[in-house]
Amino acid sequence: MEKLKEDLKTADDEYLVSISNKGILKRAYKDIETANIKLSYIDGSAYADVDGVQCVILSPLAASTCTCPSRSICRHIISAILQLKKELLSDGENKKEQSEETDKQPAENKKTEAFKKELSEFPLAKLQKAMKKKYYNEYIDKARLGIFPNVEENTVITVEFAEDNTTVKLISPLEYSACTCHSKELCKHKAAAILTWQIKHNVINTEELLPAEEEVAVYDIKSVHDCAENALKFLEKILSDGLVRTPDDASETAESVAVMCHNAHLADTEKKLREIGNRLNGYIEHSPEFNSVILFENIMDELINLKRIITENDEEKLKELMGEFKSKYTIADTLEIIPLAQRHFSSSAGYEGEIYYFINKDIDSRYSYFTYSDIRPTFYETNRRRSVSKAPWGLYGAADTIMKYELRLTLPKLSGIKISSSNDTKAEEICKPNLNQEAIYERIYTDFLKLVKDKFLSAEDDDSERLVMLMPEKCISSVSDEITQTHNILVEDKYGQCITLKTRYRSDNKDFFEKFVKAGEIMLKDCKKKYVIFGNAYIENSRCCIYPIAIFGKITPTETDIDEDEIFGCDDRYDYFANLFQSLKSILCDLIQCGINTFDLYSQIEDSGEECKKSGLIMLSENLQMLADLLRAKNHTYIEDNSEIIELLAKIYRYLKTGIKKTQIRQAINNLYYKEDN
Repeated sequence: MEKLKEDLKTADDEYLVSISNKGILKRAYKDIETANIKLSYIDGSAYADVDGVQCVILSPLAASTCTCPSRSICRHIISAILQLKKELLSDGENKKEQSEETDKQPAENKKTEAFKKELSEFPLAKLQKAMKKKYYNEYIDKARLGIFPNVEENTVITVEFAEDNTTVKLISPLEYSACTCHSKELCKHKAAAILTWQIKHNVINTEELLPAEEEVAVYDIKSVHDCAENALKFLEKILSDGLVRTPDDASETAESVAVMCHNAHLADTEKKLREIGNRLNGYIEHSPEFNSVILFENIMDELINLKRIITENDEEKLKELMGEFKSKYTIADTLEIIPLAQRHFSSSAGYEGEIYYFINKDIDSRYSYFTYSDIRPTFYETNRRRSVSKAPWGLYGAADTIMKYELRLTLPKLSGIKISSSNDTKAEEICKPNLNQEAIYERIYTDFLKLVKDKFLSAEDDDSERLVMLMPEKCISSVSDEITQTHNILVEDKYGQCITLKTRYRSDNKDFFEKFVKAGEIMLKDCKKKYVIFGNAYIENSRCCIYPIAIFGKITPTETDIDEDEIFGCDDRYDYFANLFQSLKSILCDLIQCGINTFDLYSQIEDSGEECKKSGLIMLSENLQMLADLLRAKNHTYIEDNSEIIELLAKIYRYLKTGIKKTQIRQAINNLYYKEDN
């Protein structure tokens, strides 16, 4: 009974609310004024009859039971506890205890210390398991930024999770703690509340918290290898037979293989096969947009990747080659962004939607630009009209609402320059977009040589977008090509360096295309008129080009002077090797048309091999001669296996791809000064 009395002494209103709720406590206070409550005591427990309902009041109080249908601590139990406090802790006893305050305080302290010990000794492994990998890792990211839920410590420890609109009340024993998510078990919120207390009281340091290990994917190496081999056979058959013998259902076959790859967790291969399937469909339907060179490159790139997958037995390396279906995101503290542009996206891999571009207001950040993508797969969609997407980050309205204000994002989830639409991220609208500010000026290139160097020589070797803003000094030409439905604007900086702005007409970019053409006409007529162009930089035919996404006419940055030490001289050797590599690649691309089985351009490959030998490219020369010999021998045999030829072809393709990329960057730098050749 003494233990029950001790529990009743510390059972204040806050504690009673934590094991039930405010409404039940309020109702219980009213009930004890009129209810017929009979109490009895047996073996340290109290028995209560509350208007005919039987309650057993135990220690701890949260373990009490009642015969009513309620599964939780009901109003009968709370009423009985309140009545017990009246009877067991009577006025006389209270007065006695007040006179013995010095004896009471150590007892309360002892109970508090016991609760602290229980919290301190709660195992981290159990907390990690309850929080689960994703929630736990996100908690760690926030903790390292110094972001914790709000904690109040009284009789009950209250922890509030604002992002989840959830409150946890920790009581002793911890198994009786309550959470507004209504879970009776150790939920992720209770676990996070205990971990927060441990960090706050230096039981554990945030630096000691390591991210939870990745969940093991449900696949085995053999099944991955088998699926990769099936995909490889499909690609080898296309190369062997050629497009001229491609069956009408080739795109459907590609889709079937892509589904198999999805089931085998080959994420990157699935995407590439869907793109290959769409391009094959373009060939079969005689689409004017079909390009055999791009199809050949897609097939060779994926073929090389599949060969690596098939020969890789290390699980970690294999996982990296397989790719991921979803990008990994990390949590940042705050991020202030300025909306720049929006464009419609449609890929041959079967994805469509909108991409929103922002500029980072922090000029010292690693990333100058950020994107938010509202893109969905279309390969499973019917002809039903797509619904309008809602704005992310707690904003109201349609998705394009995010372009109307400068935004401050709290707890944004980032993967490189991509911003997640996570509900944990909250956006605050700061003001209307202002493009005349330092964050914009700092990102505008007026020196095209610096642009090329920054985006190609210094950039990481990947295929991601190279987003840039540039302000030309004047326009040299503005020309439309009705056959390709493209419009090219050749612009020049004040140092005489040229870049081509190039866009193509599509039904979904009609308004921007017309604005782009109009801007070219204005710049030609008025040399003083300057526009700032935002777009994606790339190299085409050894020249730097910009795919424009937006054009601004009212930005006035301060121009910078060129660094004379950074000027590159012209070097014809890059032109020679670039042309040689492109010529060789063009010959190999012919394979995709007629196929390996009927390819007969041996002499051209041999001649190219001889030229490579004279140029000092001995290894490439030997490989080309070997390829010519194997292709010639193919015409004198009925053997269907082309694996040796394809292996050698992949080796030569890798060499040429690297050579073309390196030489074209240097050519693009040289060609900045050759405006008369444009």
